[in-house]
Amino acid sequence: MLKFFRKIRQKLIEQSKVRSYFFYAIGEIILVVIGILIAVQINNWNEDRKSQIKQIEIAKQLLNDAKEDSVFFESRIMFQQRRDTLFFNLLSLSKGLFVDSISILKVKTDPFFFRLAYQSNLIANNPNAYDLISPENLKDKLREYIKRYDYVVNAIELNNRICEEYGVPLQIKYHGDIVKLPENPLIKDYLFAIEDSETVAKFDVFKFYGINYLLQCQEFLKVNHELIVLLELYLNESK
Repeated sequence: MLKFFRKIRQKLIEQSKVRSYFFYAIGEIILVVIGILIAVQINNWNEDRKSQIKQIEIAKQLLNDAKEDSVFFESRIMFQQRRDTLFFNLLSLSKGLFVDSISILKVKTDPFFFRLAYQSNLIANNPNAYDLISPENLKDKLREYIKRYDYVVNAIELNNRICEEYGVPLQIKYHGDIVKLPENPLIKDYLFAIEDSETVAKFDVFKFYGINYLLQCQEFLKVNHELIVLLELYLNESK
């Protein structure tokens, strides 16, 4: 093709057809520009396609991790609900309320000490997701997700510190009674603890800080479920 154009140019020059050569040169420039524009457009289309494929992969990973976060933090909520019920029963029993009905209930978690683990797979596995994903609704929800997760982390860490500060001394204080507990203890087996007003006060503190992280987990899960819906919608629209 280039050889063909060179021959035409040479022929026009030899024939001294300056005007025709001028128009030919303009036409050749236009063709070159059009060729460049087409090449740029094709390159942009390829880059957009690669970016779209990458974003779909990121969205799939985010969706899987968000679902795992949902299962994990639902378990944190269920655990705290059991502890909240336990402390409610212990505090009620210490006040002489519902004595017969409460005293025979089984205790399924240690009232004195525990540490609650936490981790968001979505945040840990996708540190650059916010910068790599384009849809604004997903970016906004990811920003809210990170903020809500920070609240959960702070609430759980505070709860863990409270349990360490007060729970370990209680374990030491009641070590002799704890080792005598049956394999499946009942509320009434903890009468030794609720007879002490200071211990009851600490149970009340455990309950308060546990409710705090419970509420933060619940708010986090609302955002988690909203993000899952948005990701599923985005992936369905991308098919």
